[in-house]
Amino acid sequence: MQSNSSDQLRAWFKAVLPVYPELFNAAHAMCGNYDMAEYALRSAILDVWLQGVSAGMGFRERLRGALRREAFEAALSEEGLSAEFTWPGVPSREGDPVLAPLAREDLTLQRQVMLHYGCGLPHRAISRLTGLSPTQVRGELARFESRCRRGLSAQERSRPEAAIARRMKRLLSQPGANLPQPAQMFRAFEAEAGGAPASNRRVSRIVGGALLLLTALLCAGAFWLFAVLVQPVTF
Repeated sequence: MQSNSSDQLRAWFKAVLPVYPELFNAAHAMCGNYDMAEYALRSAILDVWLQGVSAGMGFRERLRGALRREAFEAALSEEGLSAEFTWPGVPSREGDPVLAPLAREDLTLQRQVMLHYGCGLPHRAISRLTGLSPTQVRGELARFESRCRRGLSAQERSRPEAAIARRMKRLLSQPGANLPQPAQMFRAFEAEAGGAPASNRRVSRIVGGALLLLTALLCAGAFWLFAVLVQPVTF
């Protein structure tokens, strides 16, 4: 179990900082609203801490996975659905064969491109966040990819999706002017994580895991009993 001392919380949070801008920018694109994105980010950081995940191999992927879950839940909540849309879209980069044309598109397409190529969301998930059908999402992304292909270098033209993804991920990693102050986020995290007991959510995860294991054992027992009962009797 993780210690909740202030020094340990600070040291653990420090490991989040290199990926902090990426996480918030992804949350903002998913939620569409600044406040909901900030809430999703804080929830994701706390969730990974409460899982007892140390800042080692796989740490960033765990944060990204938690962020996607929390942002998706926040975006589709009643509050999220009624929140003001504040995502600013992608910045224009004159001369860039992806960012220049994308910045001229409407925010709906810009968001789809960011969600798919930057955040790694599948078409169906983007459909739920934007209100478009999966077919619409797939078609609009394919058409944008085709338009970009013509302006790409010969080296990038064979894989336009990779060229778009590189640029979207680079944008996600750049801290914008509206990035929540890490010090403020840490204080909120410290207040929620620093108390005892460590986590009701963690307990619920353990209980849930135990119930799944029990269910699996019961199913295995039932299959064994069935196999015994259907075997022919020999004398």
